[in-house]
This record gives sequence, C-alpha cells and structure tokens, in this order.
Amino acid sequence: MFPFQVLGFSAPKATSSSVPVTARKTDETNIFEYLKWGGAKPKFDVLKKTQEYTSVFERTGGPPGPEWYDKDYVLRGGVIGPIILKDLRETQGDFDLLTAFPDLIVTTFGHTIDPENPFRCFYFQKWRGTHTGTLMAGGQAFEATGNYCETPVSMFTAVWTPEEKIIYEQVGSPIDRFEGTTKGKAAVFGLLHTAGLELPAAPGSLPLRFAQRIGHILGTGRSFSREEDIPAWWTSASRGADATD
Repeated sequence: MFPFQVLGFSAPKATSSSVPVTARKTDETNIFEYLKWGGAKPKFDVLKKTQEYTSVFERTGGPPGPEWYDKDYVLRGGVIGPIILKDLRETQGDFDLLTAFPDLIVTTFGHTIDPENPFRCFYFQKWRGTHTGTLMAGGQAFEATGNYCETPVSMFTAVWTPEEKIIYEQVGSPIDRFEGTTKGKAAVFGLLHTAGLELPAAPGSLPLRFAQRIGHILGTGRSFSREEDIPAWWTSASRGADATD
C-alpha cells in the first residue's frame, strides 16, 4: 500500500516523462520558463558538459574557473542566494573549507536531463570529510574538533545557456534528512554543522534571516547579493532564508 492510500487518497494515474507538457500557457517572466530559451534545442551535449563540470573539483581539488559561467550567473540554495559569482567566491574563500576539511570527498552521481528543459541537468552529491583544521565563518574561528561529516545525499541543478555557459545553479537540497551525521544539512551547511556552527537551515527561519542581514552589515560574508547586482532575469523577491514567494 502506498503512503497516499494510507491517507485515504486514490493513486494518481501514471504519466510518461516523454509526453511534452503543452496544456499550460508559458509565462516568459517566470524564471524557469525564461531558462528554456524560447524552446531552443542545445547544440551541445548538456549531460556530458555537466559531468565534465562536476568532475572539476574531484580532479583539481578547487572550484571551477570563471570560464564556466555566464555573466548573469545566479546560485540559489534553500537558505542562500540569489548570489552572483563574485560574491559566492568571496564567501567561499572566507570559509576556506579545504583547510578545515583537508580530506573532503565529494561524490557526484546520477546526472539526468530535465524532460521539460533540455538545458537543465540534475545530479546528486554526498560530502564526507573530517574537521581537522580551523574553519573561519562569520569572523569566528572554529578550531578542529576531529568530528566526521557525512551529509545526506542532496540534489543539485545546473542550467546552461545556448552558448554553453552555466547561468543558474540550485544547490544542496537534501533527499533524506535522516541520513548522515549532520541532522539533514547538506553540502557546505553540513560542514559548518560538523565544525560546531549549527545554523538553522530551513526557509523562513527568523533567526537565520536576521543573522544573514546582520552579517551583511558587519561585512562577514554575503548570503545573497546586493539588489543592484542581481540579474534582471531573477524575478523572485525571496532573499536568503526568506520564505518562498
């Protein structure tokens, strides 16, 4: 018996992912309609390109270079973003995660193309590492604890432009919050949790929303970019840990 049957609902009819969605009117002001590029078809292998992109860290131990990204790039996670590449790299540099977790291993798998947008690729990641170095966060130093980090598997998204540049990434959505050692926190938030910075990680959290804005005032790193720097195509008014609009 399926969970929805336990709750008294009828089973939904199965649908094929190969059947195009044509019953709704498209809205070009909607972020995800905009990122379909007017129904264009990629002239490159989006799956292979994303696999190459996600392998960079595993091959080099460092983040991908700026040549991978569109000038209007935006990253969004559950409680961070929209953030542009410049702000993202500066914040990542402040953390210095590889010093804090020198044995960090990021396992990436399951790349698959969105059946409704051929420029959008989903994939999964699991992060593991030991906190044996100092972690800097919010102007504080979190000395090595020896704690081991195993995050839950989480889903990531990369959306490409027709010019083979990444314009949008969605990061770190946990699949099963009961997996691992981080109380459901994935990716960077899982590492911060392991180091002792146990931030709330749920959209709408008032303490986190307050902390993010105070951090901007104090100059301790950005959780989302300045309004004037966010590209016009990003139309959501939600910032950082704000609730979904």
